[in-house]
Amino acid sequence: MDDLAGWDPDALERMATELAACADAVDAVAGDVVRSASFSDAWSGAAHDGARSVFSSYGRDLAEQAEAYRRVSACARFVVPRLRALHAELGELQTRAAARGFPLDTDELLAASLRALLVRADGLDREAAARLRVESDSSTTVLGEQDLLHAVIAPSGSATLPTLPDPVAGPVHVAQWWNGLDDTARTALVAAHPERIGALDGLPAAARDLANRALLDDERRRLQSVATQLRAELDAIFLGGTVIDRLGITGLFTDADAGLEQTEQKIEALDAIDATLAHGDRQLIALDLSGREAMAAVAVGDVDTADHLAVFVPGAGSTVQGNLQGYDAQVAALRDSARLHLTGDDPSVAAVTWLNYQAPHWGWGLAFTERSPVSDLAARIAAPRLVDFLDGIAASRPDDPRITTVGHSYGAVVSGLALRETGAVDAAVFVGAPGIGTGDVTDLRIPPGSAYLVEAECDIVADVGTFGGDPSFLDGVTHLPAGPGTTTAGAPLAGITGHSSYLTPGTSSSHHIAGVVAGTAERSTP
Repeated sequence: MDDLAGWDPDALERMATELAACADAVDAVAGDVVRSASFSDAWSGAAHDGARSVFSSYGRDLAEQAEAYRRVSACARFVVPRLRALHAELGELQTRAAARGFPLDTDELLAASLRALLVRADGLDREAAARLRVESDSSTTVLGEQDLLHAVIAPSGSATLPTLPDPVAGPVHVAQWWNGLDDTARTALVAAHPERIGALDGLPAAARDLANRALLDDERRRLQSVATQLRAELDAIFLGGTVIDRLGITGLFTDADAGLEQTEQKIEALDAIDATLAHGDRQLIALDLSGREAMAAVAVGDVDTADHLAVFVPGAGSTVQGNLQGYDAQVAALRDSARLHLTGDDPSVAAVTWLNYQAPHWGWGLAFTERSPVSDLAARIAAPRLVDFLDGIAASRPDDPRITTVGHSYGAVVSGLALRETGAVDAAVFVGAPGIGTGDVTDLRIPPGSAYLVEAECDIVADVGTFGGDPSFLDGVTHLPAGPGTTTAGAPLAGITGHSSYLTPGTSSSHHIAGVVAGTAERSTP
């Protein structure tokens, strides 16, 4: 724990900046050395050729040194935001322990949470080491003389990249910064810093999509390298080939064991993202592998131009690897249904599956307060992320699209808490909601009459009322039907029961939710 607390993300970020500057300086020197190797054609012969060879060798050495600086700088920039997140969670645990009157490292109630956090910190350390190894292995190709000239002259003669916004800058500031850049600078930043550009709320979805897609292959290689290392450690721990192996004794818990499980789940999450993007007409607006679970946000349609936007926030138990593809199919159908509610030749609608938070889980999740679906802590941690995402969409657009949040189950709590802080949303649908984070709808910064609730029969989760009371009894909420019905054209709509079918295509609930997204809810009939 002391090691984690002692890691300084600010110092690491300063080091990354200094190393990048050193790399540029060394590049400039390497360029001067290579250019000097021609000796302005003032002489020739064996001595000239020998001198030219020596100078070229010096230039190659300098270019390799500059590249080494850049590798370490890039790795440090990769670690910084993830380390900040770990520090935030450590601070939360320390605050809770202090409230109970214990030092964190002696608080038995929080011991499991602390151990899980330290496993992730160790995993980040391993990931950083693996990233350095992979990048070092990929840079061992020997450059020819002409390649060297391109490598050292172009960087020293090119313009310096614009400074990236401060990590704590808000979406409005980020949008203003981006709008002040030309296309050349934007393209260069996406290429040089995809991990930062893809994560910046306030940037156009197209830029974030381009940056995040550029990370997918590198992240997969990095995770596979980490998994290989962890498997080797486990093989050593389990004494492969000995009597322990032959007896089939497995399941002994170690940090490597937990780390390998998380790493493999993140690889599966990348598989799910690849499969979802393969459908086409998709945008990968968020990708974050820094937590215990992979996080992502995928849109169907063009978020930068759509007149109507739906942002679906799933609930407890949701993961990228386990649920993204299924949610994406439902969200795509919701988008199609919303388009049918609108008039015109090509109604412009986009819909986002927002899995960009650490959803709580049942089972073992109940043992960790920050992972428990019966606590609002995970929602309170997630809400600011959703606020920045929603504000970022609004800030990145020159116009004013209609934005509707659709929060299902625990996701209704997340969206409700977020709507207390952002004014970017025009309507909210709470689906199978155990609460919306408040007992007063006027706390939500949406227009009056724009809060909707859908609750199916036999949905026991929706009757819990844990987070601000049962929303079924709140004033100012419009109830949408979930039972059998018809469209305004007389087409039949199926009714649903239970907690998990609200967005199933062809159902009354999905039809009416689509009406809210389109802004035509009054035209829908039960």
